Amino acid sequence: MPVKNNNNPFRINLDLFLDVNLPYIEDSIELLRKDIGLRQKSQVKALKLLLCNLFLNPNREIMLSRRKQSLGGSKYNPLGIGYRGIVSSLDALCNHQLINQVIGIPGETLTTMQSTKKLNEWFAENDWNAESINVRSGQYITLRKNNMIDGRATYIDYEDTDYSIWLRAELEKYNNLLNKSHIFLEGLNSDKDKVFSHLTIQRKFIQHPASKIKNGEFIFSGRIPGPWVNLSQADRARITINGEPTIELDRQASHLNAMYQVVTGAPYPSGDPYEIIINGFKIPRHIIKKYSNFMQGGRSAKGVAQSVINAYKSDTDQSKYENYLDVRKTIKSSEIVQAILDKHPQIAPYYLNKKAYGDYIRCWESDIVFEVVIELTKREIPCLTVYDSFIVPLQYKQLVDNIKDITPYVNRRRLDKVLL
Repeated sequence: MPVKNNNNPFRINLDLFLDVNLPYIEDSIELLRKDIGLRQKSQVKALKLLLCNLFLNPNREIMLSRRKQSLGGSKYNPLGIGYRGIVSSLDALCNHQLINQVIGIPGETLTTMQSTKKLNEWFAENDWNAESINVRSGQYITLRKNNMIDGRATYIDYEDTDYSIWLRAELEKYNNLLNKSHIFLEGLNSDKDKVFSHLTIQRKFIQHPASKIKNGEFIFSGRIPGPWVNLSQADRARITINGEPTIELDRQASHLNAMYQVVTGAPYPSGDPYEIIINGFKIPRHIIKKYSNFMQGGRSAKGVAQSVINAYKSDTDQSKYENYLDVRKTIKSSEIVQAILDKHPQIAPYYLNKKAYGDYIRCWESDIVFEVVIELTKREIPCLTVYDSFIVPLQYKQLVDNIKDITPYVNRRRLDKVLL
């Protein structure tokens, strides 16, 4: 079961890359440690980390886990914080009314902590300030196992490659640009304003154990999610960057065009690649788009059809589900799958090759999106990505419109298209 409270954009995850760098701050933590009854070194390390997070995010809910499991290897947890220290420090802070803690349900929700007025006053009395916090360089590349355990991802301490070293440097440039920009979400009615700061935007890859490919450590998925992806499109429209209004621009037929760009070297040549006519009947575009998407990681027409109907059942727009059921009264799912394959013979062999290959194709799209990010970062233009779209200051609309669909795929890993 997936963790539920991860999708609230006004909550943040615990940052494992924070430390203090001034002796008097260390002294204040030592005094607090004695007052709340913590003794072990592991507890002091955890207390220090929790306090840094709470100081930088006053009155915000910070999500973390109390599960009895590792917080990750050295790439994801550079200070070596353990779950025992986290749990005992949380409880000590809570027992002394320094935080409000809501303990999560294992496998369903994360625990949240939030500073109290008492803790905020303690920070002020001890002269804490932003300069006293050392923000370590975050982990810009993550690699997790394909399967989730109790709804939680398991991350892997990978070996660096020439590609990961290059990618980390590019992600650092991107993050530096975002963190020197002012990215603001204006509240609406009773909603809170939010400033997106101290960002570590990552490329998130998946490891498929069946794939044993030379130089293929980072070839599955690789998406670039930021905290704004959990906002509705209407809410994202309220984001400003450096005081300017923004616009969100989508890549045209992004999933399918990414396949064309990799296989043929250019996007779909002309017209709408999702336009399909079967027996004189034009299939609604949203249906073809959904089928094409699920065909990338499917193994059979029957399996794709089941994935499509499951997706429609959970869609908030039930009118599309009803539309789909009407179409299926006269058109078989196998006919839709075959029509897509017939319309796109150049990329047909890359469909229906199972889940791992679907994640590989998604990496093609992510790579192209990131090439656009690299180009905009070179020009000092901050952009926020939402899967296959770009949120940019309104003044750059024309520029981004001109490059987002034609920026080429670059095979930076020097891998063959046919892998599995």
